[in-house]
Amino acid sequence: MSTPPRRLPPPPPGVPAARLPDRAARTVPPGARTGPSGVDPAAGGTSSPAEDTPAGPPDIVPTGAVGSPRRLPPPPPGVAGAKLPTAPRNPASPPRRDTRAAPHTSALVAADGSVDSVLPGAPAIDGRVGSRATAAATVEPEEVSPQAVRPRVATVGAKASTRRRQPGDLICGECGEGNAPTRRFCSRCGDSLRTAQVVRRRWWQRLLPRRGPRVTAAGTRPGAPGGGRPGGVGGVLHAIYQRSNAVAAVLLFAIGVAYLIYPPLRERINGAVSGPVTGARDWADRKINPRFVAVRPVQVTGGASVRDHGPELSVDQYRNTHWQVRWDKEKPPTVTLRFATEVDLERLIVTAGTAEDYTATHRPMTLHLVYSTNRSDTLTVEDTGEPQTLTLDGADGVTTVQIQVTDVHRAEKGTDVTVSEFEFFARE
Repeated sequence: MSTPPRRLPPPPPGVPAARLPDRAARTVPPGARTGPSGVDPAAGGTSSPAEDTPAGPPDIVPTGAVGSPRRLPPPPPGVAGAKLPTAPRNPASPPRRDTRAAPHTSALVAADGSVDSVLPGAPAIDGRVGSRATAAATVEPEEVSPQAVRPRVATVGAKASTRRRQPGDLICGECGEGNAPTRRFCSRCGDSLRTAQVVRRRWWQRLLPRRGPRVTAAGTRPGAPGGGRPGGVGGVLHAIYQRSNAVAAVLLFAIGVAYLIYPPLRERINGAVSGPVTGARDWADRKINPRFVAVRPVQVTGGASVRDHGPELSVDQYRNTHWQVRWDKEKPPTVTLRFATEVDLERLIVTAGTAEDYTATHRPMTLHLVYSTNRSDTLTVEDTGEPQTLTLDGADGVTTVQIQVTDVHRAEKGTDVTVSEFEFFARE
């Protein structure tokens, strides 16, 4: 009875046309050594070159003389047609370069040999897998032409300088360090000093003569046009200015020494300058701390007033007396003061109402002053029984002042307006 042929199992995923080895290769007794074609050399068997060559792809390799074949593991994802090499690598040959350790450098390493190095899990690009496909897909950066240096906004003073800045030093715009004029890079942060700011001399330092050797820019010559000290008339004037400064400094020093050691000279200088110095000091004191003196009128006139409360009582310097007149808005109450000479009035002190009963009568709220110079002032008076100081703007060189009460703070029952005191002041 014939045995039905044995059917091969399906091939593993990714390995096409897989098959078991020849039956003859699997019927070798245990313990026997086989050659490349499965024949025991000890038994006198021979093999031909055709028999030494495997009949098919070595996808399934036997583990021994007898037993089931060893199957290859499935290929890595994305790698199709993976297979073992047909012959072992010669140990004596130099090792090949492995580009799998650095995938990002595969594009920079030339492939050696005919076998492409395959990276596990590398995506396929245009049907190619591995480092060569990655190198083909790498896009080189575009060429960029040199650009002009952009001026940087200097952040001078960002940090305290470790050295005292001298005129001519270069201030680093990055850290604020002062550097010597001969440096090209900052001594603290290493930044370029091409756009650094230069420390300038103060105004009083420019008045003093320079000390030490004069430093000029490279490629220039003193006395030549455009370099160093200007020539011609400008150079002569500049030299005279420098010499005059030196002479004036020497003279001042000599006068100071003589003033200290020679008393007659000191007394003469003090007497010569005391007058102007005292006058300037008094003038400055009057401007800073002005002093005023009261100006009394020589004549006071006014309209109809309440009996025993005439307009002359408004300038008698007593607060328990007052000027009282009936209030009429159509005909404002008026009092006129005349002075003996022309005066410059700057202040006016007003005491409104009466000392006995402040709210019994009207109090002035607006005063209109007309001067003999045809100028005028309008003053606002607050509703208070204390003296108020008001400033006059146009009362310069006046001889008479007319005071009109144009508006009042009204009382509940009174009909008259009262003023206790008018007092004018001029600058001393």
